[in-house]
Amino acid sequence: MSIQADPNEFAGKRVLVSGGTKGLGRATVDPFLAGGARVITAARDNPEPIGGVKFVRADLTTAVISVRRLA
Repeated sequence: MSIQADPNEFAGKRVLVSGGTKGLGRATVDPFLAGGARVITAARDNPEPIGGVKFVRADLTTAVISVRRLA
């Protein structure tokens, strides 16, 4: 399945995708990138580089995470 995005649909927007380095998370990242979004993803392990995506290694030792830090 392919999702088409207007090239400017998400221009100027920031998107946080949890687990966006593999599988469904990665499939979610691609349309946002195609739509012009600035994408930040968090996951447990360092991914292969994804152009246009800022990666933050998730610290899963506590239940508290600061989304503001990622923005």
